[in-house]
Parts: sequence; C-alpha cells; structure tokens
Amino acid sequence: MNEPGSATGSENGHRESESEQRTAIARFGIVLLLLLVTFVFLASGPTGHWVPLVAVLLQGATLLAALAASGSSRGLWRVAVVVVAVGLISAAGVWLVDFDSADGVLFVLSALLVGAAPVVIARSLVMRGIVDIHTVMGALCIYVLLGMLWAFGFGAIGAFGSEPFFAQSGHANVSDYLYFSFVTLTTVGYGDLTAAGGIGRAVAVVEALTGQLYLVTVVALVVSRMARAPRRRRESG
Repeated sequence: MNEPGSATGSENGHRESESEQRTAIARFGIVLLLLLVTFVFLASGPTGHWVPLVAVLLQGATLLAALAASGSSRGLWRVAVVVVAVGLISAAGVWLVDFDSADGVLFVLSALLVGAAPVVIARSLVMRGIVDIHTVMGALCIYVLLGMLWAFGFGAIGAFGSEPFFAQSGHANVSDYLYFSFVTLTTVGYGDLTAAGGIGRAVAVVEALTGQLYLVTVVALVVSRMARAPRRRRESG
C-alpha cells in the first residue's frame, strides 16, 4: 500500500519535470530567435565599421544562450565568457585599426564563436539521452548554426585567397556567403552564385553532403524515436 504522501510526491516530481522541460524549450527558443536576428542582420547587407562588432556581439550572445539552454557546467561558462570577451575586443580592435586581412580575421573569429555552439548543444542532447521536443529544438539550432558556420568558412577562404571566392562576383560580402551557404546546405542549387576555385568547390560539396546526412540520419532518428515514445508509454501503462 502506498504512503499517502508518495503519490503527491510523484505528482510534484512530474510537475517539476514538465516545468524544467518547458524552461529548456524556452531557452532553445531564445537561441533560435538570436540565430534569426543574427541571420537577418547579416543577410540584409549592412555596411560600416560597426557591423563586425555588432555581429560578434550577436554571435557571442547566441553562444551564451546555447550554454544556458544546454545546462553547461561553470567551467564551460568561464571559457565561453573569455572567448566572447576576446572576440569583442578583437572586433573592436579591427574597427579601430583597419588592415588588409581584417575581413578574414573577422570571418575566422565568427566561425569560432558560431562553431562552439553546436558542439555544446549536441553534447548536452547526447548526455541527456531523451528524445522529445527539447531534442527537436536543439537539433534545429544545430542545423541553422551549421549553415552559418559554413558561411563564415567560405568568407575566410575568400578573404585570405588570392582570387575571388565566387565566379560571378569579385566583391562578395557576408550576405552573399550566407545565401550561398544555406542554398548549398539545403541542396537547392540555384546556381546564381558558384564557387570559382577548387578549395571553395570542395568545401561546398562537403557542406551539401553534411546537410543531407544530417537530415537523413540525425533528424530522421529524432523524429522516429519521438513517434515511438507515445506507443511505448501506452504499452508500459
């Protein structure tokens, strides 16, 4: 026979679990919102020396939001805060002291900030070991982050390369790289922008393969496991 308080304790634990899940979903929603704001800001093609500083600020906020959503340890938080601070100082320095490789440095810096977030999110989802809406939100964040990461990688190749990255444009900006990256990631292939050099073409192929493999493996696995979860609960009940 159950103790009178045992059912109440179980119900409270269940409510706490649901509350924690809603909080985690809301946090991943903030990550997605920051990604959307960053994408719209950069894709709109703003100009001026202040743009890199704002971009790094948004990317740093996205990284910190990803840490919060993933429930990362204090050690990771300390490292992330240092990285974001270094990024902001570097962006401010590039703003004040303009030089030939400034664009390349900013693209590399952006790639490092954006590239850290999917690793943190993926690690937390794997360690959590539960497939639910929380997992779906995390998977969506990773997919968008990958598109932005490749875009900054393309930008770095174009900035440090001796020839323009695109065959159709000799003066590409971050908006062009973002557009090309997501068109490649989703394998839409409009063809209005194509990589001119061998390195750019090779990296574009890798991104296209990554996007397809992510959809047919990670996303498909998450969706299939979510579909099986209600059936398991009914069978266990």
